[in-house]
Amino acid sequence: MIRCVLGAVALVTGACVVRSVKTTPPRTPGAYFASSDPAAPRGANGSTAPLTESPVWWTAFSDPVLDASIQEGFRNNNFIRDVRGLIYENMLDPAIPQGWWWPLQIGILTPAGLRNVVANVPPAPATQIKYNVANVDLTATYQIDAWGELDARRKAGLNFAEQQRQLTEGHVQNLAVQVAQLWFDILEARALQALTATQITYNQELYELVKARFEQHLAPRLVVLQQEQVLLSLQAQVPLIASRIALLNSQLHQVLGRTPSTADDIVPLDRQLPDIPPAPGLGTPADLDANTPEMRLARLRLEEVHHRINANRASWLPTIQLVGSVGASTLGLSEPILHQSVVGVSLTWLMFDGKRITEARQLPMAQHRREIQYELAMQTAVARVQTAVIQENNQATSLTSLRAQVELGHRLLAEARRLFEQGQSDYLSVLTALTNVTELERASLQAQRLLLNHRVELYRALGGNWSYDVTKRLE
Repeated sequence: MIRCVLGAVALVTGACVVRSVKTTPPRTPGAYFASSDPAAPRGANGSTAPLTESPVWWTAFSDPVLDASIQEGFRNNNFIRDVRGLIYENMLDPAIPQGWWWPLQIGILTPAGLRNVVANVPPAPATQIKYNVANVDLTATYQIDAWGELDARRKAGLNFAEQQRQLTEGHVQNLAVQVAQLWFDILEARALQALTATQITYNQELYELVKARFEQHLAPRLVVLQQEQVLLSLQAQVPLIASRIALLNSQLHQVLGRTPSTADDIVPLDRQLPDIPPAPGLGTPADLDANTPEMRLARLRLEEVHHRINANRASWLPTIQLVGSVGASTLGLSEPILHQSVVGVSLTWLMFDGKRITEARQLPMAQHRREIQYELAMQTAVARVQTAVIQENNQATSLTSLRAQVELGHRLLAEARRLFEQGQSDYLSVLTALTNVTELERASLQAQRLLLNHRVELYRALGGNWSYDVTKRLE
């Protein structure tokens, strides 16, 4: 009878707990390249308030739309949302002692309906006793952290969660760099598009000039063909630049957590590729230990081993538990019910455990390795800053020289064209000067973009604590 009742309770309880699994796919646009799909809007979701409270490096470019776009990425980028949630998920790891209530266990012990058979062992007389036992006990145990083992395990677990925070902060800082780089790439592509259009107009004008002089028998046909080839070469670049702009905009949409779209609707059309802002303060290499997430992660990994060593040492001392139980038992339904209770202290002293011995031998090795990794992280961080500074300084010098060459190239082209129109020179000098100016203008634009790239990399190398503000947002 008791077995039937327990079976029915188990079936009912299982039916209430176990549920069918059904997932809903995420929203998708109605078609590829859809620029306005109501099922997946391109705009930012929710509040547009910035997530960062500390000073951030991208404000040096004085572009509020860039700032808003980076903040949108912090809020809506799916990868950031995923790794940010891991911080709080790891904080609630059931294996980590969370507080005073974690070592407390309360349960009901009900081995009801047990059938016991007691028989004599030969050569004793062959007798056998059979009886049923039913009991119910309410038990409670509480482990006292007398030696700090639970505290060390808790610190190690929270340390691991903080390691995930530093990894997330690294991704957040990389996202800011990625948005800024895509932003400047779009501005560079637009500038190249405008520059190509200007060059096409100028070369079209020259083509009409040499064609007219050919018709007047003042220039050979070779000159016309050469200029036409230059013009066609420039015109062939127009669709490639448009394709690059579309691709960059699609990437920027995706980074910001929007539906991928080729629409050029994020970077305002009136924006120009900016000049480099004033140089930031570098501080000292020692500042990198607190300012970069990579250094903070390396320090936390070393501290984690120290916590695990403390937990291992404390685990060899006696485990003290407060135990208590209250219940009732009977030898049969017709027998009287017996009440029973237990209250006391349990002391367990583990004398030998091969697993813990192995762990005690392994942890110092892990500590030594992470000390090496900590030192390597510092060397890498210092080298990263120095590399960015050197590249920026050299690129700034190169850009100044290129801009001077562009100015001189325009003067040379104007003089070569004047002499050609007056019949004092052949077209080869014009063609050479024209090719030189075209290449110098493009090289100057690329150099300006590369200089901005080095500055952004310097900002990333210097790090900052502003990324912590982004990790505080729990969805």
